[in-house]
Amino acid sequence: MSTSQKFWRWRRNPLKRATDRAEAWAVLISGLLLVVGAPLAGVATGMSVAASDPRLPADWHSVSAVLTRKAPAPALADEVSHSDRVRATVEWRTADGSRHRGLAWVMPNTPAGRSVTVWLDGTDRIREDPSRGLQVRALAFGTVAATGTAALATAGFVLVHVRLARRREWQLDREWRDIGPKWRPHRT
Repeated sequence: MSTSQKFWRWRRNPLKRATDRAEAWAVLISGLLLVVGAPLAGVATGMSVAASDPRLPADWHSVSAVLTRKAPAPALADEVSHSDRVRATVEWRTADGSRHRGLAWVMPNTPAGRSVTVWLDGTDRIREDPSRGLQVRALAFGTVAATGTAALATAGFVLVHVRLARRREWQLDREWRDIGPKWRPHRT
């Protein structure tokens, strides 16, 4: 049964029961948790994960490298973890001035001569950008937090709604036990 009046749960009515007022508050609170709480929980969790320090080995460092040739076009998604990037040859100089070459993950179709940042270990081998995994974890944890908050809000509302429906049914049964016997068929 629907009503054409907006916010009918909040209007004054002599027939409104305490359970109706409690359900109106449950709708309001669960709605706020869904609309405001879930996104805030997701963002706060994602930001706290992103703010955590990546535990880099002590000998890792970043250097600026230059693409020696234009990066290839995007390939088929054969490497799932790097599906948005391609491998291309880069060149960099170490602190002692020697040149090194290697393959690094870059954006597709990046022009030759473009500067990119690469991470090197203690032996000057290219390593994966440590912040990339951190971003993925932050997104995953934020999504789980937002989904969990939304699920808790929904489950909380369903629980309150079921309890209030049972209470209404119990009150109706009690009132009917008191009034029902007084109703007798009228004989003329």
